[in-house]
Amino acid sequence: MKTRILTLSLALTLLLALALSACAAPSYKNDLPTATLGSAAVAAIGNPEDYSTAEEGYLDDYFTTPSYVTAYTLCFATDGNNLDEIGIYQVTDGNANAMKTVLEDYLEDSLARNKDWYESYIPKEIPKLRDAEVKVFGNYVIYAICSKEDRAAVFSAVADLLKQN
Repeated sequence: MKTRILTLSLALTLLLALALSACAAPSYKNDLPTATLGSAAVAAIGNPEDYSTAEEGYLDDYFTTPSYVTAYTLCFATDGNNLDEIGIYQVTDGNANAMKTVLEDYLEDSLARNKDWYESYIPKEIPKLRDAEVKVFGNYVIYAICSKEDRAAVFSAVADLLKQN
């Protein structure tokens, strides 16, 4: 009887340890250039020639880049009828969630500011902006304004590059 209880306890302990390790947050690299991640993200969703990289200050009308941002790359579709946009921000330790909030506010504000114009000009693109997502990968914060399938491809491409081996 004691052997059964001991065996069962050991099995439950092992199962609990496996479950906890499966729930552990992944570890990400923090030394890749944002331009490298931007190139991978764009390549995951289309022809890189159909996208351009924004110059510094591109989003200054929407928000001031916080001082904890160490680098960023913004990629957007060059076709005026396509709202696709990807932003990749690298931040200092401990600031990823703050930057996530900044970017979520940017996306919400962008939709509110431009919805009427988009409805009259490119209504089929509104769901991309409405459903845009922001994700954190260690010290990188990425937003994607694109279709659901393309967002999944962008985040997957970035995660694959950033995962620690």
